[in-house]
Amino acid sequence: MRAVAAVLLVSLCGCTKIPDSYAPPVQRRPVAGPDTSRLKHFIAMNDPAAEDHFLGGIGPLESGAWRWTRKNPTLRFVLPTPHGLKFSADFSLSSDTMKDTGPITITYFVNGRTLDSVRYEQPGGQHFEKAVPPEWLAGSEDVVVKLALDKVYVAPDDGAQLGLTLVRAGFTE
Repeated sequence: MRAVAAVLLVSLCGCTKIPDSYAPPVQRRPVAGPDTSRLKHFIAMNDPAAEDHFLGGIGPLESGAWRWTRKNPTLRFVLPTPHGLKFSADFSLSSDTMKDTGPITITYFVNGRTLDSVRYEQPGGQHFEKAVPPEWLAGSEDVVVKLALDKVYVAPDDGAQLGLTLVRAGFTE
């Protein structure tokens, strides 16, 4: 009798509910977007990654250092922080093109907001720099900067648009 009771007791201990099993979740790749791993906060036009920053209106590298722009050169940047930054650009205005266009006004936009509008009366090297409110930069993966020239030189023979010669642009502290 004791043996039967022991066998029943042992057999009852072995009766447990086996947990349900589930297949592993479906594996998905992240949504593919533009590769921004090479984007910087400041770029020289002769940098090998410069073209990754161009969204439009910027021509090929000339003389190993600068690029002609058209009427609305547009660039994108990735910033380490939105706080305490200034947008800065170094460029030149050609005396040959300014003979036809006269003074040029450039409006600087950051993420669609007007940062400043400057009238340039003289040809030659120019430097622009202005602080950007941090709230304009916060929450943006890519920061988009556009320089809107009020007029450009249009070549009579081929219709090429020549705005300014951009050397470097981006965000500094």
